[in-house]
Amino acid sequence: MSDSSRDSLGRALALGLGLVALLATAGWFFFERFGAAHPPSTLAVVSAPPAPSPVPAVVRDVRATVVEVVGAVEWTHDGRWEPLRVGHELAPDDSVRTSPGARVDLKVGDEASRLSIPERSEVRVGEVTRAVHNIRLQRGRIHVDYDGREDRLLRVQGEDGTVAETRAARFTMLRNGSVVAVATRGGSVNLSSAGVTVQVAAGQQSLVIDGARPLAAEPIPLEVLLKVASKASARDSLCVSFSGQVRVGTEVFVEGEPTEVSRDGSFQVDVPRREGLGQVKVVAREPGGEIREKMMACRPPRARASPRQAESVKFRWDEAH
Repeated sequence: MSDSSRDSLGRALALGLGLVALLATAGWFFFERFGAAHPPSTLAVVSAPPAPSPVPAVVRDVRATVVEVVGAVEWTHDGRWEPLRVGHELAPDDSVRTSPGARVDLKVGDEASRLSIPERSEVRVGEVTRAVHNIRLQRGRIHVDYDGREDRLLRVQGEDGTVAETRAARFTMLRNGSVVAVATRGGSVNLSSAGVTVQVAAGQQSLVIDGARPLAAEPIPLEVLLKVASKASARDSLCVSFSGQVRVGTEVFVEGEPTEVSRDGSFQVDVPRREGLGQVKVVAREPGGEIREKMMACRPPRARASPRQAESVKFRWDEAH
């Protein structure tokens, strides 16, 4: 083969190899660009964090809280009577009692309602929830100023089973011996006993005697009935002896001390004489709190015969014979 032929063959071979390389490169490019099946891009799925569990609301126990104390007031907790102070919280079955001239005011939970316990009274706290406030009147009286709300009820119970209930009222409940009385100043109170309920509206009062059915509600009297009459006494040790008449359910105090009143409203009192006592104060307090006073004068002691003086006796002997 001539040199020119060999040169032509070499150039053709080189050209062919270059063409093959070019085609291979182009094929690879098109395969990568258009023909290769790329796997679908994977999106990172991030799970949303679980919603936090709701934190249960901390509901504080409802307690009766002391907001004012006047005079000597005691409470019993775990069976011991101790002085009561402002800020004390009363749990169910705690009791409060007031001395003469004393008073204590309570509120229940965060409510603005007031329960006022005046002198010579005793009240026990019953079950207290956000729906029902239970109070037991053991003796004396309780004054209530209860704000209205549809989701709660105040229930005041007497020892004889009498129950006064309200959702909004200003009233007084009194337990005086065998008589329980409710006098309402605002709102209305349902008074129940012996399976019967009467509504005591504003300006009315009702009585329960010996746990029987409540009497029909009547207007609160405008004047306090207090009749007293002194009577003679053969005892010089008495300042005055008198009898009196009040309406049923009225409390009577003689010189600050409570006096027993019968079921018909009559009473009788003997007041011992003591030095410096010239008049006796009689106070009648009706269920609604109205008061009337009378003064009874002490009777002077009966005049006593003065002791016989020794006399000088002259005998006239001449007349003796």
